[in-house]
Amino acid sequence: MKLSGKVAVVTGAAQGLGRGFTEAMLQQGAKVALLDIKVLDGRKTTKELASQHGQDKVLFLPCDVTDKGQMESAFQQVLRHFGQLDVVVNNAGVSEHGNWEMVLDVNLRSVIHGTLLGLDHMSREKGGAGGLIINIASMAGLLPMFHGPVYAATKHGVVGLSRSYGTPFHFALTGVRVCAMCPTMADTPIQPPRVASTPEEQLKADAHWAYVDNQGGLLQVSEVVDGFLQLVADDSKNGAVMRITKQKGVDYQPYGGGGQGVPYASRNTRSKL
Repeated sequence: MKLSGKVAVVTGAAQGLGRGFTEAMLQQGAKVALLDIKVLDGRKTTKELASQHGQDKVLFLPCDVTDKGQMESAFQQVLRHFGQLDVVVNNAGVSEHGNWEMVLDVNLRSVIHGTLLGLDHMSREKGGAGGLIINIASMAGLLPMFHGPVYAATKHGVVGLSRSYGTPFHFALTGVRVCAMCPTMADTPIQPPRVASTPEEQLKADAHWAYVDNQGGLLQVSEVVDGFLQLVADDSKNGAVMRITKQKGVDYQPYGGGGQGVPYASRNTRSKL
């Protein structure tokens, strides 16, 4: 997909990877709606990006992605403001902590809802022009994560969701590519401090950072953004699961039968299903 003239929605866009994805798409001529629960950071980021790319290119919408009503309203506002929707990036996420329900709500349920909203508004079956959904998972969606079991469970769910919607059956109906990205941990505010306030939290922090160091250190946001742009540009990738690591850079998770991602079908496939 060429991004010039396209409209994108990015959740968790105020900082970190979300901001990186937003900036990259703006640089390629897209218009972007930034959704984030962090209102002050979101407004600050939007103001900075508007000064670089134009006020008409960005829109900030305060949004709690775990609130279905807020998400639905945000998508409607994007359509009213920009008149179209072409790309959805479900990026918002939280790290493992004591409230496992919140980890589940943010990392998986909101991604499912964002994916369904994207399909609803972009599907050719419903009058849309097709499009692209990229769900941000993690290498924890491909491997076990002893220091974050619930986090890993949610990211495995994101991968399964994306692969399942990224099949020829669904593309034939919707014209929407659905893919997932699985970077190792990146240098963003989601990372915990190396020094914690309690012995128990210090054990978790030590395990986390030992894992990061074993992976070759934190990815830079720019490294993840480079992979993101490759996935956006390559229209042959549907159901693809991109991996990004310090050791190997960008590649794709191989799966039996689907290779580097299930190749999407032509519109005529529908009649054969």
